[in-house]
Amino acid sequence: MATSKSLIQHKETNCYQKLKQAITQTHKYVSDLPESLQDFPKDSLAYCLKDNNNEEYYLLSTKIVKALMESAKKLEEDKYLFKLEQEIYKSMPIDFDDVWCIALKEIKNYKKDPKKIIQNIKKRYPYLFVNFDLNNSMNNIRI
Repeated sequence: MATSKSLIQHKETNCYQKLKQAITQTHKYVSDLPESLQDFPKDSLAYCLKDNNNEEYYLLSTKIVKALMESAKKLEEDKYLFKLEQEIYKSMPIDFDDVWCIALKEIKNYKKDPKKIIQNIKKRYPYLFVNFDLNNSMNNIRI
């Protein structure tokens, strides 16, 4: 009858000592922080730990996670506003600022694609945009 054998040979070592040793080794390789992280206290820094298989594990404080989430949220908002600005310029507004103010109010109602917001504004406020309707203008001109 076969008996099960463990795949990994376990050595009797103290895990607390291994963790302590890994943390003290990381302090040897600490470099200067970039300016954006200078406001964080030294105790809220991220720690990188490697196990025996060379896999990396990161310990992050809640301050860092919140800061990362806020910066991701701000980046997403900036990206959306940039797309909205591009759509406004593509529609050739007469006065960009007027269309921008209306578009910012429309965002609250729709929160959709910037192209749809500008199309809706163009329908409701056609006088804010340049209109190149060549078919109608050619019919009115007679030689």
